[in-house]
Amino acid sequence: MHNAIVRELPRLAAVVGLAIGTASCGVMRSPPAAPPPASTVTPTAAREPVATAKPKPTPPASPMASDASGRVVLRAATQAKGPKIMVSLKDRWLWFVEGQDTVVSAPVAVGKSENFEYNGRTFRFTTPVGRRRVLKKEETPIWTVPDWHYMEKAASRDLQLVRLGANSKVKLADGTTLEVRGQDVGRVNQFGNFWAFTPGTEIVFDDKIFMPPITSRQRRVPDALGPYKLDTGEGYLIHGTHLYNTESVGQAVSHGCVRMDNTDLERLYQLVQTGTPVFIF
Repeated sequence: MHNAIVRELPRLAAVVGLAIGTASCGVMRSPPAAPPPASTVTPTAAREPVATAKPKPTPPASPMASDASGRVVLRAATQAKGPKIMVSLKDRWLWFVEGQDTVVSAPVAVGKSENFEYNGRTFRFTTPVGRRRVLKKEETPIWTVPDWHYMEKAASRDLQLVRLGANSKVKLADGTTLEVRGQDVGRVNQFGNFWAFTPGTEIVFDDKIFMPPITSRQRRVPDALGPYKLDTGEGYLIHGTHLYNTESVGQAVSHGCVRMDNTDLERLYQLVQTGTPVFIF
């Protein structure tokens, strides 16, 4: 996904190898190696800046556009008939309108409008102005962690980025080995026991952050997108917020998605149908 929103993970295994969800869980037949320190394996998602607690903001008196192109979209939105979602990047606010009635009015997090560069690649983290459409609705969505997430972590923490491929094996300084076996990335102790990492953990050893294969379970993170998502195409979603990030709703901190408080999202999700236009201005 373009955005991520990730940031936003609910669970961190206390012992590496304790698998949650679809990840496998092995049975120890010999004493395992000591688990890594808690700082070694950290949550993958839900790490956008978090503001100090504040009351829910007051709805804007009227929608405002971010720029000239946004004003064109806003004009089209006000003229459009039928149910519609309207998102103001300037106000950081979302409305769901049916006829003359505003059914949902809620603050949202939007794209931070920043560039990120890493090893010659440039990523633009912004919520695009324009008209989109709800293409698909999904309950309990899973976030597939994009490459840029690992690049951001490597850059911010001065770590070497190591990409793991199918059947990769990497010897670690403590004598254990990281291995890719099928759809799992795990650690093999000195007794030969393999324990898969919990999906949604960052794998950091020896001043390196390891990027699991895109098809591995460790790239599929539960709960990071909240309980629902509305897919508007090209990786841009309207989705919920992880519990670590609730105070960031109302800020420009996402990687491009529109992110809502889960209670507000639940109301919206129940009301919106596939095909509903989305005006972002």
